[in-house]
Amino acid sequence: MGTQPLPLSIIADVTVVTASPQVASPTFNSGLVIGPSTVIPSYGTNPRIRKYLQGNWSSAMLTDGFTNNSPEYIFMQMYFSQSPPPQQGFVGRQDLTALQTITIGVPGTLWAVGDKFAVNQGGGSNGFGIVTAETAGVPTAIVVASLAQGTGYTVATGLTTTAVSPSTGTGLTVNITVIGETCLQAAQACRIANPQWYPFMCTDAVNADHTALSAWTLSQTGTIYFGNTSDTLALNGTTGNILQSLYASSSKRTWMQWASTQGGGYPNQIYFTAAIMGQTMASNTQLQNSAFTEKFSGGVPLIGVYTEPLSTTQIGNIEGTTPAQGPNGNLFLNYANAFSILEQGTMMAEDVFFDQILNLDILASDIQFNVLNVLTTVPKVPQTDAGQQMLVQAVEDACNQAGLTGFIAGGVWEGQTILGLKPGTSLPSGYMVLTPSYATWGPANPALIAARQAPPIYVAIIEAGAVHFVTIEVLVQV
Repeated sequence: MGTQPLPLSIIADVTVVTASPQVASPTFNSGLVIGPSTVIPSYGTNPRIRKYLQGNWSSAMLTDGFTNNSPEYIFMQMYFSQSPPPQQGFVGRQDLTALQTITIGVPGTLWAVGDKFAVNQGGGSNGFGIVTAETAGVPTAIVVASLAQGTGYTVATGLTTTAVSPSTGTGLTVNITVIGETCLQAAQACRIANPQWYPFMCTDAVNADHTALSAWTLSQTGTIYFGNTSDTLALNGTTGNILQSLYASSSKRTWMQWASTQGGGYPNQIYFTAAIMGQTMASNTQLQNSAFTEKFSGGVPLIGVYTEPLSTTQIGNIEGTTPAQGPNGNLFLNYANAFSILEQGTMMAEDVFFDQILNLDILASDIQFNVLNVLTTVPKVPQTDAGQQMLVQAVEDACNQAGLTGFIAGGVWEGQTILGLKPGTSLPSGYMVLTPSYATWGPANPALIAARQAPPIYVAIIEAGAVHFVTIEVLVQV
C-alpha cells in the first residue's frame, strides 16, 4: 500500500510575494477647452467633459455631434495641429441653460436656513436652490445651490419647488431671472468631473471671466489658466486694464495672451492659446533634457496662428519693460521678416515664467507620489533615521528626475540657511535634501512623535533657468 508523499514545504517553505505596483504621478500633458456647445450633456451619461486622442480626435468629435465650426472643434484643431502634437486633450461644457439667479415668488412655510429644494420646470432638470434666510419658517432669501445649477432651464416666473429631505418646507415658488453658467462655474464642474487636465481655457471668456478664473486657479494645485484677450485698453496701456489688474493680483498661475483678429483676417486668433497649449503639452515629455522655456515656444514653431503687427509702444503696454514691473502679457511677434517669436513666456506675476510653474508643479507631484508609494508599499516606515532615509530617498528620486529633464542644475546655493546648508555651499546635482535626526528632533517634539509624525524634510533646489536675451560685443581691429 503506497503512502502519501510529504510536501516539500515542511523543509523549504517558499512564499511568492508580488509587490504592489507603484502609482505614477500625473503627466501634466493634457489641456482642456471649455465651450458652450450643447454636444456634451451636463448630467446623465458621460457628462460634462470628454477626452479626445490625437489619432482620431476629429472623427470622434464629429461623431459626438460637434461641427467644423464649433468653437471647441476649432480649438482642438489648433491644439492637435502642433508639431509634434500632444497625445490627448479634453473638451468641457459650459452650460448656458443652467440656473444662475432665482428669486422668491411665493415664500411658502416651514422652511429653515440650509433647506434644499428642486426647481421644477418642463425641460429643466437637476437644478436646486437653498434657503439662506427665513423668518418664522417663511423664506426671505434663496440662492442657486453651488455645482447643482441643473440644465435646460429658461427665464420664467412662478415655478413650483420640491423640498429635499429632511426639509419639510412647502408652498415655495421661484422666479428664474438669469440662466447660464459662468466660465468659472464650468471650470469647477469640469475639475470635479475629471481632474486629469493641467492647463485650460474658456472659449467665451471676457475680462470678468479672466479675473474670476485667474483668482480660482491661483488657489488650485496643479492648474494653469490660459487667457486670450484682444482688449484695446490693454493695447493702449490704459490704467486698470485687465493685464495690469491680473498682474497686481500676482496671478502666477495665469498666462494672458494678447491676440487680435487683425481686421477679421485671422478669426482663429481668438483661440490663440490653443496653439500654445498644444505645443506645451506635447513638449512636456519629461525625458532627458526635455525642459523648455516658453519664450520662443519651446524651440518649435507655432502652427495656425499669426504674428501681431504692433508698435513698440503697444508692445511695451502689453509686455512691460521687465517681468519685475509687469504687466507681463504675452505676444507673438515677427522679427526681421524671418523669425516668428512667442514672447516673453511670462505669467501674470513678478518674475514668474511658465516653465517655472510647470516644472515646480511636476516636482511637487513627483515628490508626493514617490513618498506615498513608499508609505503604501512597505509594511511600515519606522520612526528611525533609517526609516527617514527611505522618505529622503523618495524625495531625492524626484529631484534626480528634475535634473534629468534639465529643470535643475548644479550651482552654488545662495538661499537661506537650512540645517547644515548655508549660502555659498556648492550643490553639484542642483539640489540637497535635508532632515533632522530623530535624536535631535524627537525630544523637542514628543507629541508629534506620539502622533507618528516624521521629522520635516527640506528640499533646496537650484533652477537651471533659461536664456531669453543675449548681449554681444564685436571688437574690430583695423
